[in-house]
Amino acid sequence: MVKLRFPWGRKKKTVEVRTEAAREEQVIDSDTMAYERLMGLRTEYKILESYPLINPWARALILERKSDGSVLYYVDEIPLTAEEKKLYEKVNDILYWELEPPPKDKDPQEHFREQVSKIIKKFRLRFSQTIHPSISWQKIEYYINRNNIEYGPITPLMKDPAIEDISCDGVGRPIYVWHQKYESIPTNIKFTNDDELDDLVVKLAHKAGKHVSVAFPIIDAILPEGHRLAATYRREVSRDGSTFTIRKFREKPLSIVDLVIGGTLSDLLAAYFWKVMEFNMTGLIMGVTGAGKTTLLNALATLLRPTIKIVTIEDTPELKLTHENWVQLYSRPSYGFEGRMGEITLYDLVRVSLRYRPDVIIVGEVRGEEAKVLFQAIATGHGGITTIHAEHIDAAVKRLTSPPMEIPPGYIPLVNFAIAIKRVRIPIGPDNYKVERRVTEVWEIRDYDDYNIVARWDAASREHHVYLEDSILLPRIAEMTGLSLDSVIEDVLRRQKIIKWMAYRRVTNYQQVASIINEYYRRAGQLLRKVESELPRFESYT
Repeated sequence: MVKLRFPWGRKKKTVEVRTEAAREEQVIDSDTMAYERLMGLRTEYKILESYPLINPWARALILERKSDGSVLYYVDEIPLTAEEKKLYEKVNDILYWELEPPPKDKDPQEHFREQVSKIIKKFRLRFSQTIHPSISWQKIEYYINRNNIEYGPITPLMKDPAIEDISCDGVGRPIYVWHQKYESIPTNIKFTNDDELDDLVVKLAHKAGKHVSVAFPIIDAILPEGHRLAATYRREVSRDGSTFTIRKFREKPLSIVDLVIGGTLSDLLAAYFWKVMEFNMTGLIMGVTGAGKTTLLNALATLLRPTIKIVTIEDTPELKLTHENWVQLYSRPSYGFEGRMGEITLYDLVRVSLRYRPDVIIVGEVRGEEAKVLFQAIATGHGGITTIHAEHIDAAVKRLTSPPMEIPPGYIPLVNFAIAIKRVRIPIGPDNYKVERRVTEVWEIRDYDDYNIVARWDAASREHHVYLEDSILLPRIAEMTGLSLDSVIEDVLRRQKIIKWMAYRRVTNYQQVASIINEYYRRAGQLLRKVESELPRFESYT
C-alpha cells in the first residue's frame, strides 16, 4: 500500500493507492473533491444540503444563490481524468467486439456488469506495466455502466428518491427536477448538442420497449423501474430539439399508514375510508397533476376486502395491489401508420372488464368516453374508484357532465364520496415553507349539485376535522347491516385504533399493512386486544 498526499482543500488529504496485482481503486475523499470542483461557485452560492446518490461517484448538492435566493440542484459527479477517458474509450471498443449475449435465464443488466468487470480485469492485467497506478478502474467501470445500461448523465437524478419528476425542455436548457423539499428547481445538467439529447431519447425509448423516430416522434411509455416516460424526438414537434419528462414512481408504493404519518390524511379519516370501501362505496379522487391522486388511489385500494375481485384499468400500469384476485389491464396504442389499427382504449378495457365479474373496478383516470361505461357498471352494483383532473367537486362534476364524458346529471349520485387532494404550503419559519400533500376536502354526494362535507383540512390548526356524525353513508351502512349508527361509528373508531397502532409501530410497507387489514377481517377481536394493550406505550407517530 502506497500513501500519496495531495494539497486539496483546506487541509491535506490522504489518497490510498493499492499496488497489489489487482491494483484496486484509489480511495479519494469525495468531500474534498467536491470542495475543489465547487471553489468557483462558492463565491456565488452557499450549500444548503448535501447527500450521496451513487457512493462514492455522485452526490447531490442543493445550492442557494446568495444574490437572489434561487436554488440549484447540483450533481457533483467525480469526473474522468484525460487518461481515464482514453482508457474508457478503449474498454468500450473492446466491449463492442467481445461482449457475449446473456443466457436466457439471466438478467441482461447483471450479465453486462459481469462482462464489463471481466473485460476490465483482462485489460488491466495485460497493460499493468504501462498504465499509471493512480488510474481509477472502478471509476471507469462506473461510467461504462452508467452510459451503457443506466441512464447516461441523468443516472444520478434517477437514483435520488427525493426527486419525483425529471424534465428536459430541449438543447441548451438545464434539466429541471421536482424535488420533494425544494419543488421545481434547475440542475447543472444540460445537453449542449442535438446528438447527445437525441441519443438519450432513443435510449429511453428502447429501455421502455418502444420505438421513436422522425416518423413517430412522440412516445408515452413506462420504463423498466415503473417510471412514466413522455418524450418527443428531434425538432419534429418541439422547437428546441428532443424533450422528455420522466415521472418517477416508487418501487414500493406508499401505504395508507405512510400517508397518515406524513399528514396527508388523519388516522380517523383513513378509518372512515376503510369502512365505506368495505361496502363497495364508489369514490372519486380529484387533484391537479402531481397532487398525489394515484398514490392515494393505490393506498385506498389496499383497504379493500381481501376476498373481492378487482380489475384495474390504466393507460400505463402504475398501481400495485396485494390482492390475489386482481386483474390488471392497460391500454395499447395503434400499430398502424394510419387510423387506429390495433389500438385498445380505456373505453375498450372498461367494457371488457364487466365480463370478468369484478366486485370493484378501478380506473387510473377518467377523461373520455370510458367514463360512461364506468358509470353504467357502477349503476349495476359494481364498486368503483377513479381519479380526475379537477380541484373541487363542482369542477369535477362539470367535467363529468360535459363532452367528451357527458355523464347524465342523474348518474352523479352513483359516486358516493369524492376526495380533493392538493399540494399545500406548510410554514416552517418566518420566511420559509415546505410543500406537502393534503386531503383538503371529502364530500359525500346526496344528489347532483348537493354535496355533504364529511372532512376538511384546517390550514390554521394543520389538522383534519372529520364529521362522522354528519355522514350520510354511515347511516346507509347501518341500514344495510341491521346495526345501529352508534355501532357503525364504534367500528370506525376501532379501525382508527388499528391504523394509529400501525403508525406508532411504523408498519408502513404496503404488503404488511394489507396483511394486518386482512387479519382484522379474520380475527378482529384478537387483533384489537393486541392493539389496545400496546397503544398506551406510544406517545406520538408524527
